[in-house]
Amino acid sequence: MSDTTAAAAAPSKRAPSRLLVVLMLVALFGAGMVAGVTLDRLVLHHRHGPFAGMGPSGAPGRGSPEERAARRADMHRRLADRMSRELGLSPEQRQQLDAMLPRHEAAFDSLRAEMDVRLRTLLDSTGAEVERILTPDQKTKWEAVRRRFREPGPPPLPESRRPPVP
Repeated sequence: MSDTTAAAAAPSKRAPSRLLVVLMLVALFGAGMVAGVTLDRLVLHHRHGPFAGMGPSGAPGRGSPEERAARRADMHRRLADRMSRELGLSPEQRQQLDAMLPRHEAAFDSLRAEMDVRLRTLLDSTGAEVERILTPDQKTKWEAVRRRFREPGPPPLPESRRPPVP
């Protein structure tokens, strides 16, 4: 076989390998999308889902005391169910866990309240520092931005990513 014949045959051998690389990249992209959606549904969803209102009892906008108690009981049940399933807890261990979780609520609430105060103090001092460098027109816009971020639910999309209003 001459060198020219071997050179002519080489591109045909590379084509399937290029196709294979493209198919692998498409498959990898698809797997990434599936993993991203799964992560969103299983993990990130809870940031604004059933656990979203689990702050300190006196926090505004978190529902009535009865609603908070129901959410906590549901959270405890789901946590205990998951631990029972994944760790293979015995019925006796499950009873101990069911009794343990509510006992620690006050400590969690206290820590949340302390962190809320510290975070609010830091946010307020940072906001005051930002305002000192802004013009009056910028301060007006800044207040509008701050109001949007105080609204319940997920943070708003940046202006460039917002869908058009019909």
